[in-house]
Amino acid sequence: MTTTTTRPLRVAVMGTGDVGHYALRGIISRPDVELVGVRVWNDAKVGRDAGDLIGWPNTGIRATKSTAELLNLRPDCIVHVGPSRVLEPVIEPLAAGVNVVTLGDAGLVHPPSWHHPLRDDVESACRQGNSSLFYGGIDAGFASHTMAVVLSGICESISLMTVYEVRDYDPLPRHQLDWFNFGKPTKDGARFDTPGGITHVWGPSVRLIAQALGATLDHIEEFFETSLAPEDFDVPAMHIPEGSIAAVRFGLSGYIDGAERIRVEHVNRLRRDLAPQWQYEQGYGVGVEGQPNYRLHLDLADPLGVQTRPALWGTAMYLVNAIPAVCAAPAGIRSVLDLPYITAAAIGPAPQQDNWVLSRRIVETTGSS
Repeated sequence: MTTTTTRPLRVAVMGTGDVGHYALRGIISRPDVELVGVRVWNDAKVGRDAGDLIGWPNTGIRATKSTAELLNLRPDCIVHVGPSRVLEPVIEPLAAGVNVVTLGDAGLVHPPSWHHPLRDDVESACRQGNSSLFYGGIDAGFASHTMAVVLSGICESISLMTVYEVRDYDPLPRHQLDWFNFGKPTKDGARFDTPGGITHVWGPSVRLIAQALGATLDHIEEFFETSLAPEDFDVPAMHIPEGSIAAVRFGLSGYIDGAERIRVEHVNRLRRDLAPQWQYEQGYGVGVEGQPNYRLHLDLADPLGVQTRPALWGTAMYLVNAIPAVCAAPAGIRSVLDLPYITAAAIGPAPQQDNWVLSRRIVETTGSS
């Protein structure tokens, strides 16, 4: 929805988990937006001050379990970060005229190819409320498409563009290790080796990059490769037997005029020394084979050394920093190609501590403390 105002934009948050925590920080810190409401699903959080939820001074904004109460506050925009990967909660706000930035479904990265059972409902709600919907995040999101699109601006030609994430998975919980069959002899039945599984999450990023480059994709192919443990070893969540899967490389190849031109790949290891032939430095990045060749790498770190999962921070901030652009955009489902540059607005504050801790699920599953 095109919203023109000189006042701070009124913003509410739906969800205060791992990403919602940092969304609250970002909204409170950004001078051109104002936090007006918080929607939670956990009874223990109801009535608590938004500042208290993140270990900051009280804001006067108390959490509610009621979406109706949230909408009565008349926000210009809602940051929807919970429940994870669910879109139903955004329909009522959109129909009520509230713009939404969401992590609800990665297919929204590329609206023209988004096929979802709720698509008609979402588009109808946007029309009814004259509102806009935008999917943010970091991967899929900023790191899987925006970095590549921006880097293309200094290329003469591109033979192959590779977008990558490299991450050591040894500290992660068992349920995430099971996605890749870590510790098992084969990849049979692995979640990310299921046909269409990788394409569902990262295919929209490949399509958006192709659209930005003015290219037409022939097709997209999935790949899933494994590297086996050279001996027995342990990670916090499980034992890894010799000969079982201990590192994976998976992703998508986008073909244009019969050749691989766009590649999205992820490399996950349970130990640093495994599969040294694959992308090695942890973080996100883009490599270009073309004229000229480029390598752009993004490293992430908490300046205070507390946050061990700084990608959660980046995920939240891409949503928060998109708010002014989304509120100014025409109604409908919007991609990053529809918006002006998404930028920060809080310049200069010193690093501020909060009460972030490992989520309960990770603590319970890995034994971390």
